[in-house]
Amino acid sequence: MLRLGMRIALTLTTAFCLALAFSDAAPIAAAQEPAIVVTGRTPESTQRFIEQVAAAPQTADQLARWDHSICTAVAGLPRRQAEFIADRIAQRANAVSLAPGAPGCVPNVSVIVTADSDAAAQRMYAENGALFAFQQSSNITTLDQAALNDFLHTQRPVRWWHVSERLSADGMALSGDASQGGIANAPSARSAGSRLQSDTRQDLSRVIIIVDARRVGSTQLAALADYVSMVALAQINAHAQVRGYPTILSLFAERAANEQAPTAMTEWDTAFLDGLYHSTRNAHSVGQQQSEISQRMLSSR
Repeated sequence: MLRLGMRIALTLTTAFCLALAFSDAAPIAAAQEPAIVVTGRTPESTQRFIEQVAAAPQTADQLARWDHSICTAVAGLPRRQAEFIADRIAQRANAVSLAPGAPGCVPNVSVIVTADSDAAAQRMYAENGALFAFQQSSNITTLDQAALNDFLHTQRPVRWWHVSERLSADGMALSGDASQGGIANAPSARSAGSRLQSDTRQDLSRVIIIVDARRVGSTQLAALADYVSMVALAQINAHAQVRGYPTILSLFAERAANEQAPTAMTEWDTAFLDGLYHSTRNAHSVGQQQSEISQRMLSSR
């Protein structure tokens, strides 16, 4: 359950995203029926793929994921296109047993489409840096300063920032930050850790996704929606080298003149998400989770 401070931050996220969205964002090509790419997987290639795409803060040493539900807000697009993206995220979330938020829910997935994502990201951070929760408290986890600088200054079609919360293994809030009078890092209902399991876990709290309408160009809406869904449901490495892998994450990668861009999530993508959401929540390490994801991906071939 999100604490009051998180709910306030999420409300600010939505309001600020709506203020930043440009009404003149470039139109995105109409969606077409997505094609599914089917490619065989080997233990070696699967492991390399997982190691490339899965990102985790060094301070956490766990892969974060959503708990029960997500609530998406899309700003900067005509209503029909915005609803299409929100619906696609909900469909992909449902496939890993997440429920869409009820009407009036507080958004924890904010998607902003803008004509200038560089200015939008920098302005958002300058005016409300708390949304990014960077070094906010001992129980809130994000990537490091280099990743934040990358989010703010690296030009790319889509950029994202994840915020997660460290909870006890059974999902209870920790007792608080020592700087605020609490006992830092102490779960309110501690579960015993072991060699294979930790006494804490990482739950995603919110994700900010900024789409640059000019850089995505004529990308099909269905492909863009699945790309956004992928980075909304998992903390993906923005620098993942995915060339040669059948994945929606290669949507904006350089390719040969006769090489087709992906039009939807592939079996690799859905298998990865399935593996992530079936891996041990309170794993002892990222390596343990990666191994479990790999095994599940291979078993689903």
